[in-house]
Amino acid sequence: MTNVDIIKKLKKSTFTDEDGEKYKLGFELALTDDEILHLSKRFPSGKIAVELEEILKETKGWSGYGLETAYFDSIDEFGFTELIPHSVTLGHDGFGNYWVLEVKDDGDLGSIYFACHDPAVLVLYCKTLNEYFESLVEFFESPDHNYLNEVHEKVVMDIWKTTPNTDEIADFRKKNSDLSSFLAEFTDDDWVVADLRRAKKADGFAWGKFGPSQFTKKHPTESVWVIRKKKKGFLSKLFGR
Repeated sequence: MTNVDIIKKLKKSTFTDEDGEKYKLGFELALTDDEILHLSKRFPSGKIAVELEEILKETKGWSGYGLETAYFDSIDEFGFTELIPHSVTLGHDGFGNYWVLEVKDDGDLGSIYFACHDPAVLVLYCKTLNEYFESLVEFFESPDHNYLNEVHEKVVMDIWKTTPNTDEIADFRKKNSDLSSFLAEFTDDDWVVADLRRAKKADGFAWGKFGPSQFTKKHPTESVWVIRKKKKGFLSKLFGR
């Protein structure tokens, strides 16, 4: 099914939540051509990808169960530009956690990430909008067991505990000479690098594991992030903590 086919299916459907209550999603109207043109000026390179434009011509978004709101015209409202410089917020859970679609500098669409703030983890949720919509159908039709809940409830905790997909910057330099120009500005060893270039669905990294208010910078085209480690205070250094 195409994205628009799935949206049309969701519009007609009545679902049952975990408590046995029936509900329907509350869909917004589509955007007009003039509204899409006006919106495109806020996107990188001044264009909206055709795949996203097709969705906007069907609906601006919806509100309802699980994902409290999903608005496909929400360019850069996610706000955490250090993690994802340009994005469309595909949904949030009402507790400060977001599903975001990366929008590249040339306007093309990237992957969909689940950005969790507690614990502070970024997960590769899926790689295409169609996969995202398919996961929503699964979530609405099977609220007890589904991929969305698995990521939301379990995957983020596993990533926080195990801290995968990160390397000390000195070690990362040795194995990734192709990124030397990007890494050149990070001149000391007080950094770690998160690398999701070969990531699969549900892979991610714990961006908040390295201390509060750390600086983060994403590579302009690759799924690579450099994160400053929390500097140790005198007592921590003294006692090796």
